[in-house]
Amino acid sequence: MKPLRLLLVSLASLFCNVVLSQVCTVTVNITGLRTNKGTVYISLYNQSDGYPKEHAKAFKVAHSVVFGNKCRVMFEGLPEGVYAVACYHDENDNGKIDTNFLGIPKEGTGASNNAKGFMGPPSFNNAQFKVAANITEEIKVCY
Repeated sequence: MKPLRLLLVSLASLFCNVVLSQVCTVTVNITGLRTNKGTVYISLYNQSDGYPKEHAKAFKVAHSVVFGNKCRVMFEGLPEGVYAVACYHDENDNGKIDTNFLGIPKEGTGASNNAKGFMGPPSFNNAQFKVAANITEEIKVCY
């Protein structure tokens, strides 16, 4: 009888943990795009490693066409946690951020919290936000 009771208590506990874990959606609205040409690439990171340049290390990635000089993407099914978003506007659709001879982007870039970097990209810490429910992040792209 004790093993059965222990099994039932364990299953009930597991069920409560699964039910109580929030599954969230992060909606990202991107504005300030200077043209409707090209594609916007958006990366969602759940750790600082790789942020914002190593898209392969992102937790999720998405892309969107531009309409009315803005776009929107939704990252669904996310567990609660801390995240940061990085994006760039690939105006010429060559699959990369074009830079000048100093390495400064010639195409638009943006980050959650509209974080800015000094002499480089923004840090994960400046761009991070907490997700505990559905949330919308507004990013204004800078050129």
